Amino acid sequence: MNNLAYASQQPETVVPKIEEILRKDIGVDAPIPHSVEDLNVSRANVGSMLHDAGVSLFGGKEALLFTVVFDIGQARPVKLRAQVNRQGIGCHVGTLIFSTKIAKAVKGEVALDQKSKFQGEAEVAGKLNGIKELLKRADKFARTKSDVGGGIKMDRFFKLGPFETGSILVAGTLPRATGMGMSATTEAKEFIDLAKIIEDLL
Repeated sequence: MNNLAYASQQPETVVPKIEEILRKDIGVDAPIPHSVEDLNVSRANVGSMLHDAGVSLFGGKEALLFTVVFDIGQARPVKLRAQVNRQGIGCHVGTLIFSTKIAKAVKGEVALDQKSKFQGEAEVAGKLNGIKELLKRADKFARTKSDVGGGIKMDRFFKLGPFETGSILVAGTLPRATGMGMSATTEAKEFIDLAKIIEDLL
């Protein structure tokens, strides 16, 4: 069974199991480059939105053990920050923060609100809100509750904003249980698909 909840708290035991699920999610066999940050290591920021995500979603709601940072190179460069939280003598994967650069520039920041609409810079929000399928998928991806680890909650986080010569998409979600709770998914493939849809719309 590999459902992103584990009886160990040791990174050397837990991280390969998380990577196994991530490889399955994106359909690759090759190892995915990654690093482990403990509580004493400053979290690297990719633009202000990634910093905001850390403040909003890592803000003491769970007892954080460490964070695994995966560099996904398939389809497009994506960084995944997987928060691993204490659960008794074991642990579970909590918040998953994905980020990727978008080649096209935007004039300002937009974010998905609680009613599944993008708010912020009017032109960008208008383009994204015009595609109902995008809104539906983004809403489903930006999960705020999960049954993994006995039940986890987080604030909604799905933002697009200016970054360097293009823009950056940063989105948070929680693991989704599959296989009657015997397995789970990170939703990495869905994030990659959403990033392509957004890039094509801009």
